[in-house]
Amino acid sequence: MSQQFLRVLVVDDDFMIAKLHGKFIASQKGYQLVGTAHSFEEAHTMMDMVEPDLLLLDVYLPDRSGIELLKTIRMQNRRCDVILITAAKELEIVEDGFRFGVIDYLIKPFDLHQLQTALLKYAKFKSRLSSSSQLDQGTVDDLKKLRVSESTFLPINQKGIDLRTLEKIKKCITYSPEPLSADQIAKLAGVSLSTTRTYLSYMVEEQELIEEQQYGTVGRPLRMYRVIN
Repeated sequence: MSQQFLRVLVVDDDFMIAKLHGKFIASQKGYQLVGTAHSFEEAHTMMDMVEPDLLLLDVYLPDRSGIELLKTIRMQNRRCDVILITAAKELEIVEDGFRFGVIDYLIKPFDLHQLQTALLKYAKFKSRLSSSSQLDQGTVDDLKKLRVSESTFLPINQKGIDLRTLEKIKKCITYSPEPLSADQIAKLAGVSLSTTRTYLSYMVEEQELIEEQQYGTVGRPLRMYRVIN
């Protein structure tokens, strides 16, 4: 008996990101990449051609939004699941996604490990669904666990702060015997300087850090950060 692959169409306006995600999906066991699209119209046309089981769908498209494509799929009763890619602050879009039955979310920024986790969960969902000879409450409960859950959103708080990044930055400061500058923290955490400054401002506002001014012999004073004991 030949192996049945889960067919995936990647929809993202960024050509490089679409290529990266497509290549990764093609490398995953049980999956087949059937195409990449970069706009609403292109994706809608390709769906008739490739008949995907799953869309990896970015919200931002140049002609119409990913949410509109999701609505169109549902209105046309297409048998296709959707993993929606959205940004941390787009709570209304998350609500729309739930309303139109997304199977999972990926919150920007995410890495390939998170994408792999979503794909593994979806593969388990499809396998469990196809192997169920009869419907009972236990089967339904198992299937619900493999769909999007509250845990998907735990890394993001209401201010758009990624909790994993927050913890990474905080650890760098906590383990340092001396106060650190934003530049030093960014290098230790492996995070961009602009992102680091955003998180430092957040932690100061939340009274988790103390911001101090360090005066040198020349130039502007340097802002240094330490954890509140």
